[in-house]
Amino acid sequence: MLTSLSNEQVKLVRALQTQRKRREQEKRFVIEGVRLIEEALKANADFDFVFYEETKDERARKLLDELTRRRVSLIQTSTQIMRACADTENPQGVIAVLALPSVKGVWRLEIESPIPNPQSLILICDRISDPGNLGTLLRTAAAANVDAVLLSPDTVEAFNPKVVRAGMGAHFRLPIESLSWDEIKARTANLKIYLADAEHGIRTTQYDLVDWTQPCALIVCSEAEGASNSAKTLAQESVYIPMQRNVESLNAAVAGSIILFEAVRQRKADSEWLIADG
Repeated sequence: MLTSLSNEQVKLVRALQTQRKRREQEKRFVIEGVRLIEEALKANADFDFVFYEETKDERARKLLDELTRRRVSLIQTSTQIMRACADTENPQGVIAVLALPSVKGVWRLEIESPIPNPQSLILICDRISDPGNLGTLLRTAAAANVDAVLLSPDTVEAFNPKVVRAGMGAHFRLPIESLSWDEIKARTANLKIYLADAEHGIRTTQYDLVDWTQPCALIVCSEAEGASNSAKTLAQESVYIPMQRNVESLNAAVAGSIILFEAVRQRKADSEWLIADG
């Protein structure tokens, strides 16, 4: 049983939990809890090792059995080590270190080339600084069958532990990239680009009057800071959600979710969709 805080793997986990630079250097990140690790297994994620506490929970024991079957390195730890390594107040007794996913798939070409899928729906996150908001947007994007999520330079890192938890497995279901605005422009060259804008731009349309069945991208920005100049320059049109006059704006994750599921509503006639189970 691992009990020492000076152990190198313990030090690594704690660094990966708190330091973006270390995650980028190591090309690894941390996930916590049975559900997220189950999602990682479904996606055939590349596991490095797993810390666990002895448990009588049947679901957790089945998870550990499956990890053993897949020959993932399992390391039993003390409660003290688990608490020291966890980013949550009440750890679930299992923490995994994974390799950062490489973004692969038919939608990705070289940097100078656009996303080729003629039915593309891309989410661009602009200056989303709150981890919970970004995680929720990623979760919604996965549920809405978005092709990819592109993060602007001023958006919180996708593999921040709080973003990963709020994403609820979205990181294993869709491509997510942090890019410069030049790279975002290259990726979306053949798409109609809309900016969700509470202030109503010059060319603005109510969100449910837009044709979301065409290849397009949606930029969602921070409700606190608004859209960056780069986002405004890239967007060809802005969209808005009608609200009561005394309401300043919607939360970025809420606004993005409403618009993305309007796209789902319009596209579902030509696609297969599962009924949400809550």
